[in-house]
Amino acid sequence: METDLEREGLQHLANIEEELEEIKRRTPSPRRAFWNGVLQGGGAFLGGIVAIIAIGGVIWLFGFTGFAPETTAYLQGVIDKLQR
Repeated sequence: METDLEREGLQHLANIEEELEEIKRRTPSPRRAFWNGVLQGGGAFLGGIVAIIAIGGVIWLFGFTGFAPETTAYLQGVIDKLQR
């Protein structure tokens, strides 16, 4: 006959097995995990570009472009030509 300790051990192993099955169900496949990573990386890249453009636009609007006066003058000339 099984002792109480053996029954508890078997019950514990059954619980572990159920938890492992639940983890397997919740874990995406390697292919899905790869594509999730690709999409998150692409989103971060595009978000970074948008943030840089937005910050540059705000800096340009307020005229804080003293770090490259030649480039600033050239770009303002191009923008003036495009607006005519």
